[in-house]
Amino acid sequence: MRRSKSIGSLLLIIALGSMSPVLADDVAGFSDFRVAGYLPDYRFAEFDIKSAQGVTDLILFSAEPTADGGLNLERLQDCPWQELLAFKTRHRVRLILTIGGWERSTHFAHVAADAQRRKAFADAVVRVALQQRLDGIDIDWEHPKDAAEQSAYGELLASLRSAFEPHGLMLTVTIAAWQHLPVSAVDSVDYIQVMAYDHDKEHSTFEGARRDMQTLIDAKFPAAKLVLGLPFYGRDVQSRNATTYREIVAKFRPEPTIDRVGQVYYNGPETIRRKVELAIDAQLGGLMVWELGQDAQGDQSLLKLIRTVVSRRSQ
Repeated sequence: MRRSKSIGSLLLIIALGSMSPVLADDVAGFSDFRVAGYLPDYRFAEFDIKSAQGVTDLILFSAEPTADGGLNLERLQDCPWQELLAFKTRHRVRLILTIGGWERSTHFAHVAADAQRRKAFADAVVRVALQQRLDGIDIDWEHPKDAAEQSAYGELLASLRSAFEPHGLMLTVTIAAWQHLPVSAVDSVDYIQVMAYDHDKEHSTFEGARRDMQTLIDAKFPAAKLVLGLPFYGRDVQSRNATTYREIVAKFRPEPTIDRVGQVYYNGPETIRRKVELAIDAQLGGLMVWELGQDAQGDQSLLKLIRTVVSRRSQ
């Protein structure tokens, strides 16, 4: 259901209250609110799938388009498909595959520019989705460089939408808040996942997240399709080097209200809680986490906190 711009704008400036920590085993049943978490290929060997409990969508990262409209799956050759499918069935989780990413988007422009290559790409994507029992595909083209490529992106997503519909596959797209999408692209996708992080200096503040969401709502993006991205890592405000939240907790033992240790800025538990509440109060489509392998363990887990807040608000 579409929310109006005025409602979205109002909800985005609501003062957010505190929540009591009530833990639940998962967040299934909170309407259609998504909690999506990325599992990159370089985490396959070390990742404990049990630590993903609480997501509604597990997103594998990633395959790449080939120049002729095919798919390069080399990075997924060590994917534990059977374990993931068992997890999906046991916890009623959607299993999604990303195509693209920062250094994995080389051929998108070439594929999107030609109708035959778009069809070949859509056909290849559907084949993989059916073979691996996926529930959907996430397209992450970083980034179309001009109006012609943005328009072609819309046509590519429309081709995927048409190919997906007979199979009931979900289609999401992951973008930066500054990125433009044509109306056809917005109409074609189920959700728009927003990388509300990697800004300059303190790269993912609460105020920055609210501003990113407002920018897209002002641009006529339906609030119900927007998914707020949360970082499970910090960045050095000068060098831009990344540090996982797990490493930050192990090294510094910061207080929950702290978001910066030395030169490293990250999202601590209090900021994560506020962002979760922001997404719920603004009636967004959900939350997206980059990435699950960066989380701390046990009671320090940010994912555990997210599902606590979401579960509490579902009651």
